[in-house]
Amino acid sequence: MHTPRELAHELGYTNESRPGQVVRVYLRAKYPEHPKHERWELDEAQADDVRANVPRGD
Repeated sequence: MHTPRELAHELGYTNESRPGQVVRVYLRAKYPEHPKHERWELDEAQADDVRANVPRGD
């Protein structure tokens, strides 16, 4: 399982004030039915989707 924080770090977002925020924003748009305050735990297919659709950070 992957977390938004881990994926954001992998994509180069290392200085976010809220680690993983860029990934959570994408996930909320893609999966609006996900309960807002429930923890995100992504399987490999979801993680690959994030990797393919969230731009790399600086």
